[in-house]
Amino acid sequence: MNINFNEMPSGYALCIINSCPIAAHCLRQLAMQAKVKKDKIITIVNPHQVNPSENCEFYRSDQIVTFTKGFSQMKKQMLPGQYDSFMNQLKSRFGRTGYFERRRGERPCPPEETAFIQEVLANLGLSHLTFDEYIKQLNW
Repeated sequence: MNINFNEMPSGYALCIINSCPIAAHCLRQLAMQAKVKKDKIITIVNPHQVNPSENCEFYRSDQIVTFTKGFSQMKKQMLPGQYDSFMNQLKSRFGRTGYFERRRGERPCPPEETAFIQEVLANLGLSHLTFDEYIKQLNW
């Protein structure tokens, strides 16, 4: 896989434990190998907090995943009470600004956020609603 490390978020924490059994597919380790050769200053995950195994909490897969962008069209298909409940649940999770950034599609939703939004929709009987856009990218 050819990873464009210029897309890596600023301040992204890298992992220095290259002996980890999942290092070959961890974005933190792959980025470490690429960035350590050219960057003068790097941010790392505290090596004393890393569990070098399949259960590492800092692991980030190098697989492309589907992100969702925007859900502004959903409001048109909801009853006012449904929309109020939907909006309040998402605001309590993402905050007011985070909610509106996601709704407008300015902040793509990674798979775990998409799953939460879909769960809220399902609880409201609206699981048929779709996001404005779907994009495939790394989940930094």
